Amino acid sequence: MELELRTVVYAKKVEIRNVPVFACTDCISYEVLQPVKPDLKECISKLGEEPNKQDVLFGEQNELADLFHEQLLARPNATNQEMQDQMQQAVKERINLLLDILGYAQKSGDAEWIETTQRRLGQLSGFVWQAHFSNAV
Repeated sequence: MELELRTVVYAKKVEIRNVPVFACTDCISYEVLQPVKPDLKECISKLGEEPNKQDVLFGEQNELADLFHEQLLARPNATNQEMQDQMQQAVKERINLLLDILGYAQKSGDAEWIETTQRRLGQLSGFVWQAHFSNAV
């Protein structure tokens, strides 16, 4: 299985772009990457049962999806090992950036900014490459 970014169509009206999925070219099946599933479900639930026609960039909903998008654009032909190295470095750098942002948010006392930054950190903090990619080829 290979990691790809796909567009998920919801209710025939909403295109949710750049959702990380595993794709199997042999059996033509797709599976959403486990760490992003909760945010994809939340995104869909916020759209409601009869949403307006729209495009949604999933990277704006999920920090990990945003990093995958950046890394896959930067090196579309990277091997699994190269992607693992890139993602580990990118996650580390993004966590450091978000921790700096959290510090500024706390100093300013901005509760919404603090909450948003903590949510973004949470999306990255539990990511372990091997746990999610051990079956990818």
